[in-house]
Amino acid sequence: MKAFRFLLIVLALALVSCKASAPVDTVPITPAWALGHIVWEDQFNTQEATLRLVNGYLDRGIPVNGVIIDSPWSTSYNNFKWDHNLYPEPEALLSELKGKGVHSILWLTGCTNTTCNDREQQKSDNFDEAVEKGYAVNDGEQAHWWKGDGIHIDFTNPEAVQWWYGQLDGVLADGVDGYKVDGGETNYGDTVRTSVGPLTNRDFRRYYYDAMYDYAVSRRPETGIILARPYSTRSGRGVNGHFANPVKMSLGWCGDFAGDWTGLKEQVRDVYNSALAGYGAVGTEIGGFFGSPSTEAQLLRYAQFGALTACMINGGSNKPFENHIAWWHSPEAGMAYKELALFHCRLVPYIFSTLVDAHLHGGTLIRNADLENETHMLGPDFFTKAITSDDGHVRFTLPEGSEWVDMHTGEQFAGGTVIEREYGIYEFPLFIRVGAIVPMYDEGGMGVMVCGRDKVLKGSFHWPEGDGIAYRDVDVRYDPATDEATVTSNGKPLPHVLIIH
Repeated sequence: MKAFRFLLIVLALALVSCKASAPVDTVPITPAWALGHIVWEDQFNTQEATLRLVNGYLDRGIPVNGVIIDSPWSTSYNNFKWDHNLYPEPEALLSELKGKGVHSILWLTGCTNTTCNDREQQKSDNFDEAVEKGYAVNDGEQAHWWKGDGIHIDFTNPEAVQWWYGQLDGVLADGVDGYKVDGGETNYGDTVRTSVGPLTNRDFRRYYYDAMYDYAVSRRPETGIILARPYSTRSGRGVNGHFANPVKMSLGWCGDFAGDWTGLKEQVRDVYNSALAGYGAVGTEIGGFFGSPSTEAQLLRYAQFGALTACMINGGSNKPFENHIAWWHSPEAGMAYKELALFHCRLVPYIFSTLVDAHLHGGTLIRNADLENETHMLGPDFFTKAITSDDGHVRFTLPEGSEWVDMHTGEQFAGGTVIEREYGIYEFPLFIRVGAIVPMYDEGGMGVMVCGRDKVLKGSFHWPEGDGIAYRDVDVRYDPATDEATVTSNGKPLPHVLIIH
């Protein structure tokens, strides 16, 4: 695989924080950590397996920004009490992960059960209290959902919401930064009886997801997230459409697809539909969740597409789980996946800055999504096409209005050019706009990549300050005559690495 070649020039620095007000109907700022590489597994579900997975990546130099601790992790659904047979020392686990720079995300739904299909303890400890206090929808009538039988908490009821928050507080104190907010609500009828009257299931869902978002960001103002469904055609329960509220969704995952070409095409479709519906940060569930496991080529094509979305999220239960692990397929696949993950994680400041712009002014990260041709732009400066079949021979058209450079070959093309070529499994269509100024990580510090050396370039971006939502505004001026850039914040020069593509 051809590597990206950069010219490095080191310059000089100071720190200043910056925030600005935003319209109330725009997407939220996603913490920088959640825009990187998140891993998980749903086959072993133990403390040992979690650490083995995370260490497997880290030992190979592949960054891990977060790990999802999926179900089952509690003794019953949803009592939020750790199962010590599976996780003997949860506090030590979360502390060790934090020490490695890995944020923890816990799975949950809004249900509390009397029967659980994969738990020894059938009835949740908090079930009776929820019923007695009238905190359930449908007057406390039980329904069967995919983890057993139980009630769904009425998130339209402020008292029920505060009670639910109290249930969650016990595990938050252990160092959890986010929740994978999964669905059970779709099994409680097309019309749900709530404290504010009958609601369509779709309208009720917003109360559930909004309440979980409010909880996560109130308890962890800088780093708290919910990982939730944006637009979804595969909820696993036959209910399509919008799930989470776009203005209260930290990070979206379009999941529950197979790991094969059909699953990848379906996920591309849902990611694009999410962007078209106004969702800001939408990631890719690499390798699918269940059904057919990925081949080496399928996993890498999933990863290539995911690298040009908000987050690379790799995990599932499609057995054998090793199909999600690139190096299990071959050493070459492991190296290719590592390069993709490193490239994506270097781009986190660019992704973050684009989402801050969306928060302040409106918009989304994924732009010009073309469902028919499976092409999109990541922010204003990158263009890609998904490859969704064994045939790497593709044909696509570069966006009008800009010149574009092929990041693999260095060739420059006019906007509107039709590209037709064959891509081997270790490369994919990836173009950068001429005139782009791209913030990116470089050895942990600030990198500024510019594309084009025939004129002075000027621009600005929002640099993440740490791994949360804080940022500082940065101005850039690149002069090709000297091959130097002036990078400042509030008029003060910042040390940086200049990267000329």
